[in-house]
Amino acid sequence: MLARIFCLGLCLITLTGCGEKKNTEAQNPIIVITSPDNPPFEFKDTAQGGDKVIGFDIDVVQKLGEHLGRPIKIVEADFPALIPSLQSGRADMAIAELGATSERRKSVDFSDPYYRNKAALLVLENSTLTSEKELNDKKLGAQLGSSHEALAHKWAKTIPGLSVVSLNKVGDLVQELKSGRIQAILMGDSIVHKVAASTSGVKVIVLDIPGEEKAIAFPKGSPLVAPTNKALKQMKGDLDKIAEKWIAP
Repeated sequence: MLARIFCLGLCLITLTGCGEKKNTEAQNPIIVITSPDNPPFEFKDTAQGGDKVIGFDIDVVQKLGEHLGRPIKIVEADFPALIPSLQSGRADMAIAELGATSERRKSVDFSDPYYRNKAALLVLENSTLTSEKELNDKKLGAQLGSSHEALAHKWAKTIPGLSVVSLNKVGDLVQELKSGRIQAILMGDSIVHKVAASTSGVKVIVLDIPGEEKAIAFPKGSPLVAPTNKALKQMKGDLDKIAEKWIAP
């Protein structure tokens, strides 16, 4: 009889411990790493004196956290450090308008797509460029580690005289453009329009090439991938509203 009571008590303690563990996990924040120099997806509203990271991607992960029942903690890094940060365990997921390329899939796992954009060029207002086919003997800027950098290098293999200048930050690329050291910047169309709206003397050329799907990145084998994909399906209406808020139609 005493043995049965002891076993019952042990089971109750074990169940209580499991419940406490689940509650603790639910309280632990999901660490989301991003590169906040990429308006309107992730950036700091310095015009208003704020240091908080805001934007389309940030609203997406905050809504995702609600569906997953976990708080979200945003951490910052330069764009090239995002995937290494996942591999080293510094973050649980990365969101920064990331394209789920085959090369990146060798290092990390990806969610289902949550957005698709088109490629575009930012050029000086007096530029005669009208498409990527006219980049002969030009210097083309792209963000280091981005899928647009990979696309630029692909073009450089077939467009005579095209060279690629890769820099960490979009702001640095804009300065190179305005100084005349590069002739165009390759980015997503939403970002280009946002940058152009706050930069004098430039214009946007949206390119007639297929858009790229954007997804959330995770460490290999992350248990968050499946619940994230389930949540993204449930969030379709929310994603449309967030896009209306941040991204011009």
